[in-house]
This record gives sequence, C-alpha cells and structure tokens, in this order.
Amino acid sequence: MKVNTVKRFFELIEGFNTEEADYKDVLHPDIEQTEYPNLITASPTICDYKTLLTRIPQGKALLKEQHYDIQRVYEQEDTVITEVIWTATVGIDAGAFKAGQPLRAYFCCIFEFKEGKIYRQRNYDCFERT
Repeated sequence: MKVNTVKRFFELIEGFNTEEADYKDVLHPDIEQTEYPNLITASPTICDYKTLLTRIPQGKALLKEQHYDIQRVYEQEDTVITEVIWTATVGIDAGAFKAGQPLRAYFCCIFEFKEGKIYRQRNYDCFERT
C-alpha cells in the first residue's frame, strides 16, 4: 500500500535516519523532490536522491528533534496526498534560530509513485512565524 510507504518515509526522516539502505525500498532512484517557496526557502528547491540524503544530517545538526503528524491522507492510483503538522525543536543557535526554539509548520505533500516507490514529491510548506 502506497500510504504505508509514505508513512515509512516520514518515520525515516523524522528520526534523521542516514542509512541509505533504509531508503532503497521507499525512494525511487530517480526521485525528484520539489519544495516550493515558504518562510525558510526563498525559491523553489529541487532535490534528487543523493541531495535528499545529504540534507538529513544537515537537519540533524540544526534540530534537536522533529515530528511529522499526519492529519489526512488521500490516495488515488499512483498518487498520495498528505496533510501533515510538523513540529521541531531547534538544537543549536544558528542564524535566526535559537537553541530550544519550537518550530511548527503545516505541510501538504504530494507523492507520485513509480515502480512502487516515491518518484516525485512536491511540498507546500506553511511555517508559523516565531
């Protein structure tokens, strides 16, 4: 079931998992993730498989913890749409971020599948101002 693949993907990134082998059953090797502009990302950002995996340790370096709370899931053929509330706690002082600062955002993530794996992901992220 595609929904379970999406849930597993969220579990892996929530735990800052950096084991590439754990992603092979979830992410298609030709994945393309697009993050549209938001409070943190000024312009559209597109990541491939390798870039996605290199961003995980960067998140772990900044954040003490993070949690993805799936509110709703819609599945139609090869597409899964999720509404997610993301919460995190900043772990270190970095730029505008201060250690201990809580973060909260509302994500709409659209996942397209190919060969049973996440092939395309589009994120529409709305961050609360802190």
